Amino acid sequence: MAAIAFSKLLSLAAIVTVARAQYWIFGGTPPIVTTRLDPVVFPNSIGGHVHSVVGASRFKEVYDPDDLVQSNCTTIPVQPDKSNYWAPQLYHRDQQTGQLTPIPTSFNIYYLQRPGPLNQPIKAFPKGLRMLAGDTERRSYNASSFADQAISFVCQDFSGAHDNDPDWAERPDFFDHNCPDGMRAEVFFPSCWDGVNLDSSDHKSHLSYPIQNFNSGDCPDSHPVHLVSLFYEMLVQVDQFDYWGPGTWVLANGDTSGYGHHGDFTNGWDVDLLQNALDNCPNANGNVMDCPVLAAVFDQASASACVLETDIVDEEIGFNAPLTILPGCNPLWNGTVAKPACPDPNAPTPALVPAQTPIPTGWTELGCIAEGTSGRALTGASTTSPNMTRAVCAGFCASRGFSLAGAEYSDECYCDNEMRNGATMDLVTWNECTNHCAGNINEICGGPQRLTFMIASNVASSATPSPA
Repeated sequence: MAAIAFSKLLSLAAIVTVARAQYWIFGGTPPIVTTRLDPVVFPNSIGGHVHSVVGASRFKEVYDPDDLVQSNCTTIPVQPDKSNYWAPQLYHRDQQTGQLTPIPTSFNIYYLQRPGPLNQPIKAFPKGLRMLAGDTERRSYNASSFADQAISFVCQDFSGAHDNDPDWAERPDFFDHNCPDGMRAEVFFPSCWDGVNLDSSDHKSHLSYPIQNFNSGDCPDSHPVHLVSLFYEMLVQVDQFDYWGPGTWVLANGDTSGYGHHGDFTNGWDVDLLQNALDNCPNANGNVMDCPVLAAVFDQASASACVLETDIVDEEIGFNAPLTILPGCNPLWNGTVAKPACPDPNAPTPALVPAQTPIPTGWTELGCIAEGTSGRALTGASTTSPNMTRAVCAGFCASRGFSLAGAEYSDECYCDNEMRNGATMDLVTWNECTNHCAGNINEICGGPQRLTFMIASNVASSATPSPA
């Protein structure tokens, strides 16, 4: 599926010919949320900087593996992978105003088998494992450090015009030019585990890179369990913005060099399923569908319809309007001088709020229903709005005296007191409603010929729609 198109994007560092080099890719995966939370480094609190987060819908400020696996869905198409993967959001800084705009982002996530000469068995991530690769404070490069080698950037130009240009080669920091087809910010996680600890004080010491290379090889005696190798590329559409020199690109932690890029992971896999895939997918060569174990649970519809169930930080992060300063204590810094002071040291700590705006009291969301077969299901009143949410729709219908409401196509709302034109209250599968609400990307407002259906409580007591 999408993985086929992205298999050609593996960096040179990530393709090393080794025995049992099976791998698969979750390609073009969109974030589930972008917010200032980090349950690995800042558990039970507001995070240090904004992250772009991929994966399970119950991502929150604390990592609880038992809770995470109860997520309704994940933006990963293989739904039993309820893990979360995240990295700092990248911003574009305007040369004239200094304003910061978040750059559109998606992820390619790779699972690779990379044993060394000893051919140690490759194991699934244990339940509860969390880990961090890279260092948010790093502003230099040690070429002999596997940890530093594991963080890199690739400037994409699919025309091939710069294939042999050293200024366009993979590198550990930001480029000095724009990238015609976007930039890949890459993180390769350590794959050797101590076999005991699921975390450590620095979120790294319980793991180690292999002996020979950061991306393949044998595990040391101190960390004898060889885990599957996790590598991901954050695909950043820098080509949509102008490049004007150093400082054009800024990570959410304030880094203008790129050296402070990093990634986090919290395990939410069905561990037995992941081990089965590692043991029984000999023909996997990037495409998930070449692994029967994973193909059997591949569900792109649920991935596309997935939205966050939990809370986000109540602050502007740039999607509604450009920022003048980054959220948190994150002054712009390239590492060549002393780190500046916080730009707003007296800023209050924001609160957590529900990612999905609650619908009005007295209303209930029933789920996803099909439009009428010969016309609109709800014809009493309608409206469109660039700020449409489920709450906006239900509130509009209530103000017009209607008891049924349906949001559709992201920004449309329809009302009535009864179903019309062959429509019924019977629910279809929840993932047939795929359109994110125009006023809140963390909510779903219908889909093609599908309504996110809400009903006033006095009607809901007697209505009995069939569940999907």
